[in-house]
Amino acid sequence: FGSRSSHPLPTTGGHATALSLEATCGSGVERHQRVMPFSSSCLACDHVDRGEENFEQQLPRERKAATSEKRGAANASGSSGGGAAGGGTEVSASPPERSRLQEFVKDFAKCAVRGCNCEIVDGGSGSLFSAFYIVDASLQKLTLRRSQPQANQESIYRELELARIRDVLDFEASKAQLPEAVLRAVEGDGMRERLLVISFSDGTPAAFLLEGSAVDRDRFMMCVKILRLYAQTHGSTDGSSA
Repeated sequence: FGSRSSHPLPTTGGHATALSLEATCGSGVERHQRVMPFSSSCLACDHVDRGEENFEQQLPRERKAATSEKRGAANASGSSGGGAAGGGTEVSASPPERSRLQEFVKDFAKCAVRGCNCEIVDGGSGSLFSAFYIVDASLQKLTLRRSQPQANQESIYRELELARIRDVLDFEASKAQLPEAVLRAVEGDGMRERLLVISFSDGTPAAFLLEGSAVDRDRFMMCVKILRLYAQTHGSTDGSSA
């Protein structure tokens, strides 16, 4: 996904965060397993230290807890006897797809904790500026930061609560609701296919950012939706609005 910024990596919450994220991926795989035609080069961040692979160890117990019910239910509802129906095919394909999704989201989270380059479109003025987004180590907040803030500007543009995200959409899915300023800002060649629109369940104004490519856009949409589910099930219930 092109060059990614390498910002200092905060200390993660250890195996507990990894295990919980693993289970969250398992619970969301059916919704996303058809959206995985990305090349293997998209599954790892250039700046991820190989020493961080302990983030991916000690996983079997929670993975089994998260998947055994689904597998049993699918087997009970479909092919008992090895027939050729479509249900049997999905069940047999599910474990490898789930594993791919888990690795996909973990690699995205590692990159995002370090910081990923992007561009931001201001929803009011339509101004476009270089920025990067960072997910905090506890996977609860998505922070948008200006790359080169002016003298009268804060580095932090916005702090977004992952748990309060309602949806993450591309241009085609959101164009009917886009502000005129944003529509004008993304008229350039290839810009619309990189646009991401993040809406919120609490009435917070939408955020608009441009990823590096259409592949990065799709990766962001899928992974942030899963991180939203993680934040909703593992975050505090008394957080303040972004």
